[in-house]
Amino acid sequence: MSKNRNSIKGEYGIGYSRNTAEVRDFQELLDSRWAGLNNMEAQNYHEHKMEFVKNIRGVDFVNDSACTNLNGIFLALSDATKQVTWITSFTHWSDIELNLLQLIVEKVNHIIFFGDNNEESRIFFDALNINHDWCNDLETAVRIAFYSTPSGDEILFSPGIPADARFNESTAERGTQFKKAVAQL
Repeated sequence: MSKNRNSIKGEYGIGYSRNTAEVRDFQELLDSRWAGLNNMEAQNYHEHKMEFVKNIRGVDFVNDSACTNLNGIFLALSDATKQVTWITSFTHWSDIELNLLQLIVEKVNHIIFFGDNNEESRIFFDALNINHDWCNDLETAVRIAFYSTPSGDEILFSPGIPADARFNESTAERGTQFKKAVAQL
């Protein structure tokens, strides 16, 4: 909401014609408060952090591209209210603690591993007895996730690692590519 100096009514409006220091100070105070409120609103919204993207045929797509570590994965899975098909690139499975492991077992039906196929990940998924697929590009990961997820569930893109060269080292670029892949379905 934009405020200008002439928008103040009543006794403060009279002072503008006199151009007094007190009125100028009051207007500056109002302007700074509006700027502070707008800044707080901007900080409360984080694009690519648990961002609802779209619902297609009953399947919700959630973009958590800003997730770059285990704690982010834990928070993302904790927030999930439905069963999850999880698109991830995380590879340090030996670092997972029990509470995150319980969340994975409880909420994840299918894991789409996006990145290089490594043996540690395959052993981990097999031990949990969770369906899993591998792919090298995000568009394929989204497509596999969509066609393997039942209506009423959600697809969570929560990589758990920093963005790499494929995304210009940017989680925002990675999240944007996820949203584009969803839009192409």
